[in-house]
Amino acid sequence: MSKIIKDGYNDKECEGNSQKYHTGEKCIELGCNNPAGTAWSPYWCMDCNIKRMDKISKQFEDMVEKFNSK
Repeated sequence: MSKIIKDGYNDKECEGNSQKYHTGEKCIELGCNNPAGTAWSPYWCMDCNIKRMDKISKQFEDMVEKFNSK
């Protein structure tokens, strides 16, 4: 059974952030040289992916809040 959990992208202990998902490439984020690959994206390292996913989540939360305030 997989140990990947919803919102596990920001859990360093989650299997989805393990080396199992490293692609052999470097993170796509400019200036980052960490190994790329998580269960959520093959392009970003775990740390950059956390920042990216948090930003996307915040944007969706803001959209929902704006929609609900009308």
